[in-house]
Amino acid sequence: MSRPRHKTDENYVAFSDIMTCLMIIFLFIAISYIMEVFSSTFVKGEMYNTITEQMIDDLDRNNVKLDKDLSLKFFNNDKNSKDVLFETGQVTMTDNFKNKVIEIWPLYQNIITKDTFLNYISEIRIEGHTDTLPPKNSSLSSYEYNLNLSSLRAQEVLRFIRSMPCYVNLEESKKQRLQFLMTANGMSYSRALNDSNEISYLSKMKTISAEKSRRVEFRIVTTNQKLIENLIKK
Repeated sequence: MSRPRHKTDENYVAFSDIMTCLMIIFLFIAISYIMEVFSSTFVKGEMYNTITEQMIDDLDRNNVKLDKDLSLKFFNNDKNSKDVLFETGQVTMTDNFKNKVIEIWPLYQNIITKDTFLNYISEIRIEGHTDTLPPKNSSLSSYEYNLNLSSLRAQEVLRFIRSMPCYVNLEESKKQRLQFLMTANGMSYSRALNDSNEISYLSKMKTISAEKSRRVEFRIVTTNQKLIENLIKK
C-alpha cells in the first residue's frame, strides 16, 4: 500500500530539481574557466616561443632580456657607461635607447598583434623602474621622487612608440585595439632587482643592484592572469 502524498513531497522534489540544475550550471562554468585558463596558458607559451625564435639575436644584441612572463627588460649596458636608457635624473630617452626601441618594437608589435595572440592580451604595459637612491635636491622621499621619475620615463617611451612608422601605419582596427591595451606605468623601486635579475623582496637574496634595477620593461598581461585574479577574489 503506497504512502499518501503530501505537499512537502512536491516541495522536496522541486527543491532537489533546482539544486541539480544549479550544480550542472556551476559545473559548466567551472569547465569554461578551466578551459580558458589552459587555452590562454598555451597561447602564452606559444607567444614566448615565437618571440624567442624570431627575436633572440635582436634581443641579445640590444641587451634586452625576455622572461617567461613575457616581459622584455631593457637594461643599461654595464660594459659601456655611455650606453644608457636615460641620463641620471632625466626623462628624455637617449639616442642609444631610441635605436634599441626602433629595432625591437616593430618585431615585437608584429608578433603580439597576430590574431592568435592579440585576442588573449588584456594589457601591454610600458614600465619604468628605478633604483633606491634618494634624490640630491628634492623635498620628496626617495620612493615618491623615483615614482614620478619612472612614470614620466614610461610615458616618454610610450609616446615614442606611438610616433613610430610601424605603429602609425598599423591596420586601423589593430591600432585602436592597442590604444586600449597599452599603458605607461611608473614602478619606482617596487620591483628592484638583485644581481641575479630576481625581484629583490621576493628572493632569498635581498640585496639590490642599482644598475639592474634601472630599466624599462615591456610587459604582456594575458587574460588567464586576469581570470585567476578574479577567481581568487571570489
